[in-house]
Amino acid sequence: MKVSVITVCKNSEKTIERSIQSLMAQTYPQIEYIVIDGDSTDGTKSIVSQYGDRVTHFISEPDNGIYSAMNKGIKLASGELLYFLNSDDYLFDANVIQDVVYFIAEHPEYDFIYGDHEARFNFGKSSIHKPASPNQILKEMVCLGECFIQPASFFKADLFQKLGLFSEAYKIAADYEWFARLLQDQTLQLGYYPRTLVSYAHGGASSHIRPLFEEVFAIQNQVPLYQEPEWLNQRLVELQKSFIDKYDRLEKTHQLSQKREQRIIYLESQEDSLQAQVSALREELETLKAGALRRRIWRKLKRLISN
Repeated sequence: MKVSVITVCKNSEKTIERSIQSLMAQTYPQIEYIVIDGDSTDGTKSIVSQYGDRVTHFISEPDNGIYSAMNKGIKLASGELLYFLNSDDYLFDANVIQDVVYFIAEHPEYDFIYGDHEARFNFGKSSIHKPASPNQILKEMVCLGECFIQPASFFKADLFQKLGLFSEAYKIAADYEWFARLLQDQTLQLGYYPRTLVSYAHGGASSHIRPLFEEVFAIQNQVPLYQEPEWLNQRLVELQKSFIDKYDRLEKTHQLSQKREQRIIYLESQEDSLQAQVSALREELETLKAGALRRRIWRKLKRLISN
């Protein structure tokens, strides 16, 4: 089975080499690598070019955003299985693709395979996230809970013939819209592979909360399945739960902020007090120094007089 790996990037010189190296380290041999660059102006092109013919297709030109570039990659792909490796992510270990191919061989009925991911945060910490089971994904999609993410997903190539490409009408959440199409097709099967597949960097385009949610809710309002009375009620219930959860976190954060503010005020007062004590000690020291100097001068004067 050939696996087509697609990386889309623009001005990714700080992160893309680690992504590429994680792919080059894979033990599975039948990999086609496609890089779609949005005409980077930094060192990205140079880094990709260093890998020569190990990059099957390398296109660098202006595009209409992330999903436009991903669609270009899909059209170039000749593999039976597709995977999107973001330029700031990297495969979790050298056996990821081989293990996924073996998993598919054991479960040929699955059209879409997803697994766990390591989430990396800007402040240096990371944690492993496990998505919901296939029978809970629709519900999780409604509340934006523990659903799968694109960097931890493998797509059988014919899915894009059945469901179409990513919609370029959305700039941040087109994969969410595509997943909604996937979940509405009862002829397709999802398979959860309980394995960490990728190390995912938080802080990309999807970290822009307002535009992300605006697109997600617009998509939900257009998905026929979510307009049915049962799902409309479910959406309301999940939004209410989400509101309570967010408000509770906000209140706890506010209380913690107040405690920290009080602590800061206390520490600032202690600092002022310590500074005053230091100033007093310095004055006392200067006074002592002056007294000692006067005594030395007086002793020298007495010796001169006595001579």
